Amino acid sequence: MRADAVRNREKVFDEARRAVADGETGLTLNELARRAGVGVGTVYRVFPTQRAMLESVLEEAVRRLTDAAEEAHGRPDPASALVDFLRTALAAALAQPGLIDVLITGSDETESLSRAKGELVAAVSGLLGLVRPVPALTGENLLKLLCGLVHAVGEHPVERRGAAADAYLALLRGGLAPNSSVPPDA
Repeated sequence: MRADAVRNREKVFDEARRAVADGETGLTLNELARRAGVGVGTVYRVFPTQRAMLESVLEEAVRRLTDAAEEAHGRPDPASALVDFLRTALAAALAQPGLIDVLITGSDETESLSRAKGELVAAVSGLLGLVRPVPALTGENLLKLLCGLVHAVGEHPVERRGAAADAYLALLRGGLAPNSSVPPDA
């Protein structure tokens, strides 16, 4: 890739990241081109669709969640580790506009996001396997449940969201692991 093409690609990605971080998840590619100071064709070479732009920008956040789930997997108390992971995921989803939409959408436009989501589901399923909730819950369904948590917490005033998240996660933990004495070697 030519040096100017690399620079333009970075300008497009930087502007897309900035827009999504500001909550502009529906930013059109034409507007993105205008803001980045590049031609529309340049933007369409980087992101073939608006959805591909959103997925590409948020893929890094999905990978960070996978890392958090994998790190939680090694903790001695699986139920607490799962709740701590959910707290991290909840905070990420509240802070990253569009993340929950990307997580719960069944079909992805970008193959790399699809792989990243598959890795996240596998990591979360591994955590659930340690807790062994009854009835059984899949990693994919737990991520959908996270969507409900994001909505519920988001309905509270900003200053009460931390307490609301704690209360909802305590309820969830009680439902997932009613006897929190899951053996560490489980």
